[in-house]
Amino acid sequence: MHVLIVAADFDRSEQALFLGLANKGIDVTLVCRPDAARLQEFKDTPIRILPRAVRHRVDLGSIRFLRKLLQDHSVNIVYAVINKTLSVSLLATVGLRIPVVGYRGTIGHINRFDPACWLTYLNPRLKGIVCVSEAVRQYLLGFGLPPPRLVTIYKGHDPDWYRFESRPSLAEFGFTDAHFVVAFSGCIRPVKGVDVLLDAVSMLPTDTPIRILLIGELLDKRVIARLRDPAIQRVVHHAGYRSDAAQIVGACHAYVMPSVAREGLPRGVIEAMSQKVPPIVTHAGGMPELVVHNQSGLVVPARDSEALRDAMLTLSHNREQALTYGQAAAQRIHDIFNIRTTISKTAALFTKLSRSPSGR
Repeated sequence: MHVLIVAADFDRSEQALFLGLANKGIDVTLVCRPDAARLQEFKDTPIRILPRAVRHRVDLGSIRFLRKLLQDHSVNIVYAVINKTLSVSLLATVGLRIPVVGYRGTIGHINRFDPACWLTYLNPRLKGIVCVSEAVRQYLLGFGLPPPRLVTIYKGHDPDWYRFESRPSLAEFGFTDAHFVVAFSGCIRPVKGVDVLLDAVSMLPTDTPIRILLIGELLDKRVIARLRDPAIQRVVHHAGYRSDAAQIVGACHAYVMPSVAREGLPRGVIEAMSQKVPPIVTHAGGMPELVVHNQSGLVVPARDSEALRDAMLTLSHNREQALTYGQAAAQRIHDIFNIRTTISKTAALFTKLSRSPSGR
């Protein structure tokens, strides 16, 4: 079986997936940006690399490039992992009877009245959509898409990726051994609910040992304003973007993802869980699929600052319980959200579609 993967850049999980498919004997050709960050790591692997930057959803040059590639080579499946590569792939395969499979990693931003959506996820020629969580699958079902077209395959990780030789010291951020440090990592946008987290911080007792470490680019104007408050500054430190965010999170006592909506399967939560850091998440998107309440962490209602405050206090007051949650969290990633399962389920989906008449 020959799979053509059309991407732009790719993260560590996607890189491992592509290599895993190739190691299963699948012939993999990868079209991606010439400056993709991990591209050199495919050197000396079975994967064939074709550098090509897809500029937008109707990039005529890329459409012609892919169509010629498909006409000149025997390809069984086209797998497109982002919006613009999915649109270009569907346009390039018109009349070629080659199944196209897309990937959906988030909730929201699809509208029946948006023509761009009919070029991608609402396109009736799309034979399959890999949904990163069941929450994403349920969201897409709401648009009347045929259930067999939608397959939930968790984006897997490997806990070994997060066994670092060294970690930054939390003292770098002004914390001491007496503090209970709760980390957040990710792009701080309104949907992430960091403003709700700051509301929770404002309700903490004045003698609390809890400290909040925010890691990531700050794009929420409400949070920018709140961080100027001296009372918030006493508890919260914003570290900005850090390339070593995962290492820093692993040194913390807990992790929080206070999102208010649209989460698929946030990488930051998985990175924390993989390192035995107990998570506090909201009931948004696929996060309740990741974290089992009172077993591998705590799940609270979205937009509920009091519940966030109580969850942080619970873990800080019961550190042995927090450690137990952390152990269970890492085991859950190992057992359910692992890259091995992602590779096997993706390979099975591609095999099924390639063998079905017209990819059905």
